[in-house]
Amino acid sequence: MENSQQQDLLTDEVLYVRYGTFWPRFWAIFLDGLILAILAPITIYNRTEWKSFTLLFIVSFIQIVYKPFFEYKYGATPGKMALGLTVVNYEFGQASLEQIIIRNIFQILSGVIVLGLSIYTFNQPDFYFASTSIEYSRIGYTAIATFIWQILMFAIVLTDFIFLVSSDDSRCLHDRMGKTFVIKD
Repeated sequence: MENSQQQDLLTDEVLYVRYGTFWPRFWAIFLDGLILAILAPITIYNRTEWKSFTLLFIVSFIQIVYKPFFEYKYGATPGKMALGLTVVNYEFGQASLEQIIIRNIFQILSGVIVLGLSIYTFNQPDFYFASTSIEYSRIGYTAIATFIWQILMFAIVLTDFIFLVSSDDSRCLHDRMGKTFVIKD
């Protein structure tokens, strides 16, 4: 049914839409990753030195809402903006908040689960004695849960990639779920 909805929207004007293909999307993700990497030293230092719940929540909140906020408010993350990419709905207009949230559900859930594992670790008695990242990862046996979660996320990313490279309109699984496209300006 989704394909018939798309076909109904294909007018002469829409036929000239350029979809965001693999490499521009890859570099956009890379640029957004560089922006968010600024938070990595804060996260590491907070786990080993500061041990602040407040900072844990602030950093996690920024990481969780970064992509949905920019895509809803501006139609693109800073990385996508730099590459001339925009997230749009089936009518090639601004995607709704609901579409953006559904589109980013894997990333949002991942952030919430990592936050939950961090809260669990922060509440362990040995946490305040950990002074290295290795010691932190051993507290409360969260390393195994984190590893399992990373494997699951890898499977989701791989599935997303397969959808992207195998579709004519360069749509990932999360694009299809959110009923969105990524187009080149």
